[in-house]
Amino acid sequence: MPAGPGVLGFAYFSAVKAAGYTGFALALKGGYGLRESPKPDVWAVGLARTGIGIVAGLSYGALWWFLLGKILGDSADILFYVFLLPVRFAEWSLLIWLFFDRGLHDRNRQWKWVGWGILCSYLLDAVGVFAAFVLPGGAWVC
Repeated sequence: MPAGPGVLGFAYFSAVKAAGYTGFALALKGGYGLRESPKPDVWAVGLARTGIGIVAGLSYGALWWFLLGKILGDSADILFYVFLLPVRFAEWSLLIWLFFDRGLHDRNRQWKWVGWGILCSYLLDAVGVFAAFVLPGGAWVC
């Protein structure tokens, strides 16, 4: 997880991720036929996904910073995102398991929503990269 120069940048991007993931939780609830149900709470889903992303992002970022980035060199920035794909797959699978399908009974639906979730994460990353250039102290998490 490349990070910018300050705590404020981390807060900006974490807030963007939390808001984006909370909005995506509405789509997930609809996709699992739970739109009218009070549970799971979209805020709980969004914040849980953000928390999962922070933990995974710090871990993956440390691995990249201390090992993979040094092995692959500075010209391999795109590989950062390529190697992030299985991390995102695990993150979204965990979230769906936690909130929507404990038995993982409907694999087709799971794969569909994991795919949409991964796309959502990458799109929110674009916002984070933009924020790193526009907002003071920009940073981002998975």
